[in-house]
Amino acid sequence: MKKVTGKVDKVKSKILKSRIVEIKKKLAAAKNPEKKKALKAQLRIAKKIIALKKKLAAAPKALKAAIRAKIAKAKVALKKATKKVHAVTKKVDAKKIAAIKAKIASAAFPARKKALKA
Repeated sequence: MKKVTGKVDKVKSKILKSRIVEIKKKLAAAKNPEKKKALKAQLRIAKKIIALKKKLAAAPKALKAAIRAKIAKAKVALKKATKKVHAVTKKVDAKKIAAIKAKIASAAFPARKKALKA
């Protein structure tokens, strides 16, 4: 049983590590300061979870329960941070769409309107 649990934990940590790489890419591409802030918070929490998992592996039995509780709390925080990132992304995208629609509406020439819609 322990061997199987170990494999599952390795897979989960790989998933989290790949998620961190994704967050870093999004952070590098982000231009909006609000989105950058949300992504940084998400990244910080994800790194914290990985650090806690490493501590858990090396911890004595007496501390393992406390560390597991911290990991659970951090996972909840990560979900909350992810929701925040999605909300901010939606808001930023809505602003972009509104700006494009305003440009289309203000275009005087039909040819320019057509080009902007494409």
